[in-house]
Amino acid sequence: MLTEIVNNPKLEKLLISTGNILNVDNATPLRTSHEELLDSLKLCTDCQAAAAAATTTTADGKDDLQLVVIGHSDNEAHVLRAQKELQEKILENQRNEISIGAKLFVNNASGVGGVQQAVTALMDILKVDCVDNLVVAYHPHGEAKSDGADVNSLKNLWNVLQEFAEKKQICQLGIADLDSSSLQQLYSDARVPPTIAQINLANCCVVPPELKEFCTQNDIQLLTHGDPEILLADNDFTIPGYTVDWVMRYQVHVRCRGVLTAKGYIVQATKKDK
Repeated sequence: MLTEIVNNPKLEKLLISTGNILNVDNATPLRTSHEELLDSLKLCTDCQAAAAAATTTTADGKDDLQLVVIGHSDNEAHVLRAQKELQEKILENQRNEISIGAKLFVNNASGVGGVQQAVTALMDILKVDCVDNLVVAYHPHGEAKSDGADVNSLKNLWNVLQEFAEKKQICQLGIADLDSSSLQQLYSDARVPPTIAQINLANCCVVPPELKEFCTQNDIQLLTHGDPEILLADNDFTIPGYTVDWVMRYQVHVRCRGVLTAKGYIVQATKKDK
């Protein structure tokens, strides 16, 4: 348990970065993305326990087990695990030699501000000026957009993302779990339309023909995924009494070899009203 946060009643906002989970992660590759995220958050708890027992800097100078709690204001804290190791891993190759992809899971229906914070946090933590692609999965209260939820709310989130794209801070934008009709609505109104569409084959064993046709006609890359609608529920969060606002997953690949060199999660949560 992150006692510094639990014991501080003033902290309303919390951001946790797991660092590069590949540097310590030996779990089975067959686990779900939900299980991987829970294991990743547990790394922070384990780091605190290790820090309480002994000095946590490794022999080669990397802070693989270091847990840094930064108070950005009286009511906000950032918990950053193994920041040094993550940045060293990214800097092993030139920026044009790596591809950085991310997926943003938004749980909150009023998440426009959260999208801004999520993308900014991603680039701040990775210490980069842009990412190659970002896919957003918008499931407020677990309602799938393909089931007819209000696309207008999604368009508000998309407006924020396309502002980053227009500044060349995101090279490609993508969307997850939209049916053909909703995707067409988003596409037609967007200044920066999606070039990636993800569908969950757990809910749809066959790609809908109309969706496939629309993606083909508009040069949209159609991909599959296995992520749940809610990647991290409040009850599963590391610290009780907080509502999960959003989760960002990032992956860093070396382009020429297709090797995954870094992977991690960033989570923002807000303390629940009593």
